[in-house]
Amino acid sequence: MTAMTDPVKSRLRFGPFEVDLATRELSKSGTRIRLAGQPFAILAALLEHPGELVTREQLRKRIWTEDTFVDFSHGLNAAVNKLREALCDSADEPRYIETLPRRGYRFIAAVEEISEFPETAQSISALPTRSSPPALAPRELTLADEGWQNSVPIKRQTLVNLFATLAVLLLLMFGMVHAGFNWYQSNSSAIAERSMKFAAERAFASHPPAIWRVDLAHATEPGAQTRVISLGQEAIGGPQPSPDGKKLAFQSGTTESGDIWVSNSDGSDPKQLTSMGHCGVPRWSPDSRWIAFDTDGRSGHSAILVVDPESGAIREVVKDRWNNDVPSWSRDGHWIYFASNRAGGEQNQVWKISPDARQLAQVTRHGGFSAYESLDGQTLYYAKNRYENPEIWQVPSQGGEEKRVSSLVRPSTWANWSVTEHGILFLSDYTEASSTLEFFDFATHGVLPLRTLENASFWLSSSLDGKSIWYSELTGNQARQVFKAGLD
Repeated sequence: MTAMTDPVKSRLRFGPFEVDLATRELSKSGTRIRLAGQPFAILAALLEHPGELVTREQLRKRIWTEDTFVDFSHGLNAAVNKLREALCDSADEPRYIETLPRRGYRFIAAVEEISEFPETAQSISALPTRSSPPALAPRELTLADEGWQNSVPIKRQTLVNLFATLAVLLLLMFGMVHAGFNWYQSNSSAIAERSMKFAAERAFASHPPAIWRVDLAHATEPGAQTRVISLGQEAIGGPQPSPDGKKLAFQSGTTESGDIWVSNSDGSDPKQLTSMGHCGVPRWSPDSRWIAFDTDGRSGHSAILVVDPESGAIREVVKDRWNNDVPSWSRDGHWIYFASNRAGGEQNQVWKISPDARQLAQVTRHGGFSAYESLDGQTLYYAKNRYENPEIWQVPSQGGEEKRVSSLVRPSTWANWSVTEHGILFLSDYTEASSTLEFFDFATHGVLPLRTLENASFWLSSSLDGKSIWYSELTGNQARQVFKAGLD
């Protein structure tokens, strides 16, 4: 299997993705996606032979040297799974990478080459040449022959050469204009995206980060979106409405150190509840009396805590050497779900603990992160992992079979989806300039686009009836920092 060496063919596009095989970079809609090592090597091998079978043995020879002693089968499967995660792909319903059982893999999407140097309409070397003019009498032409009074001698050969040069220049100008038009057509989407990013940077200077509310009953109308609260230039996110509709919890601070805040539902009377730093993911208890949140461990051990929004009293629920992240309450208030690697290894699972910390139980066995219980308390929905575009899975609240909800439900982050009475709201197609709000219907298993939200949002929450959503608007460099920190 030979590697691509042509610099033009080293940059390829498929779907919303672009890959540079020379610099080993992968991006989606202009946003860089972290992919290196074996997963990228597999992607490169498949892209060099689109539509063709690349055998497992070919991949072994390309990725592992003869003197490398590893569990090849397990290592290859893990690398392919990581590649599929980066591409938001699925082995069951592949859009890009098809598995040929026991044989290998095949890249099934259309692949387009991206040229760095657009071709001109006609190269200089291809321009037609003028044959030598026939021999002329030595008579000299003068401008006086054309009616001019001041006679200036000009040889006929000089005029012929002048006209020939002018023709070449006109052809060159036509070629440059035509090439420029072709280049603009092929790069118009990239130009538009850069313009949107520039506009987002300028917008940040005119209005700071804020939490917004959208009335989904009038989702497509301009007045459906209302700005709720902003705290100056500080990052603000994780908005969560209380079940009784009276309060709003959120986190604010720098992207490196935030605390938990609470305000009235309209954003008035904001109050800081914690001063610990490194606090996030506030989630209300079903009776609106407590807010659970996590600390990421940089100020000590990772922990799940609860705070009284009235008095500010804080109580630890679990704090130890394991990961303890993204809490949420069961609908009856008897449990707090959270993600932890306490089962061993680096993979997180969903666990649940009683608020008094006396009972602890593991819920998922095959990976799980941010979780929400259904309104009837019978089903637990959760992000499969904390990386970009996670699948949403489900499991009975009391434990049982773990299965994917739908290949159509792929939020851009583990934090920007929410369970409602009739389905799942989530944000997809993230760029720094916008996010698309979509709704997955439990009854039809279809997905309906609802609205484009301006600027980036790592977070999304909703009312229980699904009639309103809250999201945090971030712009420019702050958006990039929040997304990087949240997905690391």
